[in-house]
Amino acid sequence: MPVLYEKKVSVIVPAYNCSHTINRCIYSLLDQEYEHYEVIILDDGSDDDTGVICQRAADISDKIRYFRLDHRGVSLVRNEGLRHAKGEYLMFVDADDYVRRDYISRMVSSIQCDDDCDMCICSYERVIFDGLYPIKKLQRPGLIRRQRYLLNTLKDPGHHYFGVLWNKIFKRSIIESNNISFNKDISLGEDFVFTLKYLRYASKIKIINDKLYYYCYQNQGSSLSRINHKTIQDCMTEMDSRNIIFDVYGDVFKSEGIYKVLEKRLYHYWIVFLLRQRYSLNREYQWTDNDKSLWQKMMYENININKAIKMYGKKAIDAEYKWHYISQSIKNIGKFFVKLSNAKLGCEEKNEVQKIPE
Repeated sequence: MPVLYEKKVSVIVPAYNCSHTINRCIYSLLDQEYEHYEVIILDDGSDDDTGVICQRAADISDKIRYFRLDHRGVSLVRNEGLRHAKGEYLMFVDADDYVRRDYISRMVSSIQCDDDCDMCICSYERVIFDGLYPIKKLQRPGLIRRQRYLLNTLKDPGHHYFGVLWNKIFKRSIIESNNISFNKDISLGEDFVFTLKYLRYASKIKIINDKLYYYCYQNQGSSLSRINHKTIQDCMTEMDSRNIIFDVYGDVFKSEGIYKVLEKRLYHYWIVFLLRQRYSLNREYQWTDNDKSLWQKMMYENININKAIKMYGKKAIDAEYKWHYISQSIKNIGKFFVKLSNAKLGCEEKNEVQKIPE
């Protein structure tokens, strides 16, 4: 069956103070083998050279549409991108990252595999300190119905694979006809909430194992250093956002008629949050003992966490924490050796950033 490549795609790229990575991102998008697409770059009031680089790209390529905005946050920026998009399909790329040359073509051909296919999701490469770090496979390739996809998210709802936009392609008609937009009131998980809202109206989802996207950690600083500098207020904001995410998550399962039978599995979302916070309190947060005690008290006062603890029981949670502790420690060791290995190889030369021509 021939692939109908004539469908136009809008790729939305929010950008903020990313002058050191935006060249590479733009170059990878302009180098696509697919032809019928536009790239909408939305500069969220950057005060570095991001705007200069993006404007230069727009001047030399009619595929680039560049908009300079007042600083308003990524959710409102993406909503602005939705307003400007003209494509039948929508994709999202982060300015820190880059994509494979067949990123758009593979996603378009995959979503066109069936008339009832409303979303496609691909795999990706995780780049840490210029080296590739593997991700676990959470789904088998193939065409599945919405309910099966929702069940798959229960394996790890907080995982990037499910919770991000950049490994997915959407139909603009579904977004517009159902007034789907990004929630400006949450600072974490807005991607997952958007996807969950979209899934209510999707029929089938195509899963492909192609690693089409390069998600870069190294340009965002050390993940450990970010954790070390977290404050109680940061954690409170995250917990508040998770309360909103969980409400939407539960509503989608209720609309599917499978909430009651899966309620306990849904509440494991909070067990995972609790385990990660427990690990960070023991090994990462550079807080006083009083601050640690205060944050523990606040967590246990959360209604959702309380309910999850009652469902699973202290013994089961303690046993799960032991496995979490071991796996997290192994991950941190692995990241260290990836960094060390690539430092020896001289990754600055190996992964030289390609730039937009002057």
